[in-house]
Amino acid sequence: MKNVHVLIVMAAAFMMGACTPNKPKDVELANQTDSLNYVFGYINGMDIYQYYLASDTTGEKLQQLLDGIQAGLKEKSTANPQVTGLATQIGQTLKMQAEQGLMGDSTLTLDFELIKQGLLNGLLGYEGQMNGMEAQNYLQTTMMARQFGPNKEEGEKFLAENALREEVTVTESGLQYEILKEGKGKKPTATDKVKVHYHGTLIDGTVFDSSVDRGEPAVFGVNQVIAGWTEALQLMPVGSKWKLYIPYELAYGERGNSGIQPYSMLIFEVELLGIEK
Repeated sequence: MKNVHVLIVMAAAFMMGACTPNKPKDVELANQTDSLNYVFGYINGMDIYQYYLASDTTGEKLQQLLDGIQAGLKEKSTANPQVTGLATQIGQTLKMQAEQGLMGDSTLTLDFELIKQGLLNGLLGYEGQMNGMEAQNYLQTTMMARQFGPNKEEGEKFLAENALREEVTVTESGLQYEILKEGKGKKPTATDKVKVHYHGTLIDGTVFDSSVDRGEPAVFGVNQVIAGWTEALQLMPVGSKWKLYIPYELAYGERGNSGIQPYSMLIFEVELLGIEK
């Protein structure tokens, strides 16, 4: 009986139309498109092995999986829906992405050689170039940046122009604020609780959260909010009302939040009403 890893290498080579010996190895990734093709294959290879082949000591499931992928690529039906049904879907997805672009992005050309090597490396658990967590993080971060990059560019442009205004102060972190009313009270510390009224908008004026609109102030810990707020509150004397311009890095970052897209800079009017005991 052949070792299942050897079977995987041989079968993966067959699936991708290779005619030369295959083994785990590093590959040259010249640009972002190359990296995404490789990572796409690598993650799928890991998932296939972990969830479908780890217990396949005979190679039966592997063969069913490969039959299904071939059927999917050729748009044929399969006899065993339990295992090959998934594989058919994988094959159909590869065929569709070859036509429409990797992961549905028409600007990303499918590279079967890089996907194949990524698949082999993932199936065999090869971590010479990257490990599973690194691959997942790269894929998520890069695709987020491609999809929501305009938010980042728009925010950076806005902040660059806003920083030129005389009434705007820019801190070392990149936070910008404008004093609408200067209070005379004590400044909170990071461990204090504060009572505030606030009104939050996106660059285009869309309101995403507002205690003012709700008609009820909010109470929370200074260190329990986004970094831009935590920094600003410790600079504000009680009684102050400031307008904050918060870069995405000090807001909800690359992931966003409910109702807030990734890479979004935020604008708040914040009135510090008091420090709670």
